[in-house]
Amino acid sequence: MEDQLVLAVTTTLATKGAEALASGARTATGALVRLVRSRFRRGTREGDTLTATMEHPHEQSHQAALASFLAAEMARDPAFDLAVRTAWRRLSNPTDETHQHNVVNNFSGAADRVVQAHDIRGDINF
Repeated sequence: MEDQLVLAVTTTLATKGAEALASGARTATGALVRLVRSRFRRGTREGDTLTATMEHPHEQSHQAALASFLAAEMARDPAFDLAVRTAWRRLSNPTDETHQHNVVNNFSGAADRVVQAHDIRGDINF
């Protein structure tokens, strides 16, 4: 199992999962969240950990537990492993069309302030 992939997916679920679910967006992030949510149902340890991770994205203990559950499930089920990898590729490698018509912001890590923008017209004051 690729630890980097599991950590990247877990970080994305933690930082963008709740937003994707709340907005009901049909995005690559939303598809990844729905995929993992369909496997880790509410009321199970895995599902409750996923929910806790999305509700408290800065709690490292939740992320570590989710990464462990995700890695174990991907190792156990090759079809789920492939589905996660495919969803991650769609998220991390948007098509050229996406770059031509939409803004794709990717951020991971910790920061006090982050600014991401596209086609700014006019003044910006910070």
